[in-house]
Amino acid sequence: MKRRLVTSFVLAAVTAGTLAACGSNSSSGGDTADAASTKKGSIDVDNCADPDAVTTKITGTLKVGWSAPTSGPLADAVGNVIEGMEARFAVENAAGGVGGVKLAVVVKDDAFNPERARTNVGELIEKDKVDVLDTFGSGQLDAMSDAQNDACVPLLFGQASVPAYRDATKFPWTTEYLPSADVEMKAVVEGLKKKYPQGAKVALAANQTESGQGYANGFKNAIEGTNFTLAKEAPLTDPNTAASALKASGAPILVDAGVTTDCLALTQAIGRVGWKPETVIQPSNCADGATLYAPAGAAADGQQIMRWLKDPADAAFAADPAVKDYLTKVAANGADSPTNTYTLNGWAIADLMIDVFTNAAKSSGGLSRLSIMQAARTQDYQPPMFINGIKFTMTEQKSLGIQAFQPFTWHAGQKRFIASGDVLNAA
Repeated sequence: MKRRLVTSFVLAAVTAGTLAACGSNSSSGGDTADAASTKKGSIDVDNCADPDAVTTKITGTLKVGWSAPTSGPLADAVGNVIEGMEARFAVENAAGGVGGVKLAVVVKDDAFNPERARTNVGELIEKDKVDVLDTFGSGQLDAMSDAQNDACVPLLFGQASVPAYRDATKFPWTTEYLPSADVEMKAVVEGLKKKYPQGAKVALAANQTESGQGYANGFKNAIEGTNFTLAKEAPLTDPNTAASALKASGAPILVDAGVTTDCLALTQAIGRVGWKPETVIQPSNCADGATLYAPAGAAADGQQIMRWLKDPADAAFAADPAVKDYLTKVAANGADSPTNTYTLNGWAIADLMIDVFTNAAKSSGGLSRLSIMQAARTQDYQPPMFINGIKFTMTEQKSLGIQAFQPFTWHAGQKRFIASGDVLNAA
């Protein structure tokens, strides 16, 4: 990953006393903390484009700016994520906000184009004056990271899984929500070992974007030193061509190293060519049963996925207090598809953000970009809608995030995922 100017990150313990008293934000004026004092904390702001802005207290409204594909094939999924976040923020705002600060979402369309995301981040920071950023896709995260880290605007829970951005020494103002591709694929291979103790051949379908290549490389790394061998790898440029090429490999296992739009397309393609692999592994970003599995009918039966979120559409979670609370509140606050997995994703990300903002507001200097990032760097939290036993964990050196999963298998007849194993810690 490229970085032209890296903000220095001092590996020291975060203490509340390191945050000097702050005034109001730039929109309302006020005093700022002494920049020299920030060197005593976990993050050195001296290389920030505007160090004073980093320590200025946020009042009134905290804006979360998204660069997201609200047009194109990912628009529906993205729209649900944004709805879920807005619904969770609405619940928090109705309760008074975070220490009296209300939460708002600002969205700019990037059509899943990294160059447009690069343009968007400048506008979100300079024009919209957002306090926190987020985005979809590893390519987008890469395109935004230079400007975002140099400006020292936290980008929290990015929808990406590339391991490089988990290095806090290089990307101190960036965290990712999706599990590391390496960690997820390690869990996948551990599961395959139980089914194929002697190993087996694997066919790999790989999206050529940075996100897809992250999954592909993660899987290749995970099978090193095992009895699993890569029989054939095919690009997902054309799912039908890929399905034909991979079927010819004779591999009993198919792994989809793809993005959301690939999962249903690949399943339909293998159905067209008459291929039914013994085992099909889909990436965790393809989690919505109603839109990505049910339309494929029998072709999707038995496909496997690693999950960390409780499924609000699954009868197995119907009595769960957190699920009942979620369904009531998300529907009451404008979300059109409460049981959609992407709506739940947005809610969970917002919940994680609110936990960060709340802890930041409790610091001696109050809520600021600096205190937000310090709180994010030491977060240890299990959102109510995470499966029991799965947490989001951070350290100052590494953005660990999600380190555990529960395997689920799609049952085409029942049109739902069924748990097919206990929670697996892949750390």
